[in-house]
Amino acid sequence: MEAVQFSPPVGYVFDPTDCELVGFYLCNKIANQSISGIDYLIPQYDLYGSEEPWQIWNFFKQRLGRKRDDQDLYFFTQLKKKTSKGSKIDRSVGTGTWQGEDGGRGIVIDNMRIGTKKRFRYENKDSYQHGGWIMHEYSLDSSFLGPNQHSDYVVCRIRKNETALKKKKRGKCQEVDFAKKKKRNKVQEADSEPLPLAVLPATSTTTPITTMVQQQLQLEDETEVYNDEYASAIEYLYQNQQNYSQYSIVNDLF
Repeated sequence: MEAVQFSPPVGYVFDPTDCELVGFYLCNKIANQSISGIDYLIPQYDLYGSEEPWQIWNFFKQRLGRKRDDQDLYFFTQLKKKTSKGSKIDRSVGTGTWQGEDGGRGIVIDNMRIGTKKRFRYENKDSYQHGGWIMHEYSLDSSFLGPNQHSDYVVCRIRKNETALKKKKRGKCQEVDFAKKKKRNKVQEADSEPLPLAVLPATSTTTPITTMVQQQLQLEDETEVYNDEYASAIEYLYQNQQNYSQYSIVNDLF
């Protein structure tokens, strides 16, 4: 792709009618007649090649100085047959295809048919750009072709389908949000699970490793034993004190 030098006047917008596209621009292209600024207005490019519609769009939008996405782009291109002897046209583009949406309608001037207009949309179910591009293909009626003129030349208008692209983008964002929510729920579930009991290191090679709960129970048992021993000692002293007191009283009597 080579850059083109052209300076349109301020405020200029190229917006030809269907009759002008076929009756003037395409007719002169097929007749090999030069038109001033034609390489800027309608460059020739392969729209049925290996590049995706948005790649073509982004390059020529910058190349032609189009700043708005609602401005259409126009191209001359040559149709390709699927087989050398067949009549079916190969409409593959990039990793997708231009899928026809109608059988075509006639372009008429003064009750005279001069060409046909067909509408296509970009189809690629594996791409988020699926349905996001519209192409109108204009062909000259065979009755206007001379003996040495090429009938495989057409002029095409590419248009960005903003509505379809926004739906695809919104759907993709919702999928991402759902995945994030699912991941967040998994994290919350993991946080809510009980933590495993801590394991204390062994104090010696013969001391078994116990858990915090087991050590707490062991401590409570030792405290209970200690309390029982302490109570028995107090009771023993109290009884001995009573016996001593009684012994003293008896001694006093004698």
